[in-house]
Amino acid sequence: IPFVESSFNYRARSKVGASGIWQFMRYTAKERMKLSASVDERNDPLRATRAAADMLKQNFKMLDTWPLAVTGYNHGPSGVRRWVRKLGTKDLTEMLSKRSRRFGFASANFFASFLAAVEVEKNASKYFGKVYWQQPQQGQTIKLSKNVSHKELVKWFDGDLEKAKDHNRHIRKAVWKGHLRIG
Repeated sequence: IPFVESSFNYRARSKVGASGIWQFMRYTAKERMKLSASVDERNDPLRATRAAADMLKQNFKMLDTWPLAVTGYNHGPSGVRRWVRKLGTKDLTEMLSKRSRRFGFASANFFASFLAAVEVEKNASKYFGKVYWQQPQQGQTIKLSKNVSHKELVKWFDGDLEKAKDHNRHIRKAVWKGHLRIG
């Protein structure tokens, strides 16, 4: 899903306000992540991944099939549920053949794009030749007991500002500019 949503671009921002590799909208993110003046966890790949897994689990409980749950990730599960009730079927192929303008191109093609991404990832060497996988980055989550300035945070990264920013993508620009502290 992050490949379909953002091509794993950590800086992805949509024109309608979605952010991060999972492209969470603010109103959806507020239920599962911290959003404040200093922090936007939609841009923390690990935190957003946990939230997306929770969201997909909820979608599946609501919609009963993975094709609908994945489609609901893009279109919204309530919208997909209304569509199921209106058409009287949970068969995504049948639903797509009867789609209306309210169910746009992106939503209609989301599950197919997801399946294509899964196929290519599973068979990457078939499509690209020898593939070199990046090693997982090491990191840890730190719970702050007090507000911290960006200068204090940079010290934890041996004074390397770029490394601090790279490992803390959820921290907003106002913090890095010194206007706010991390709460």
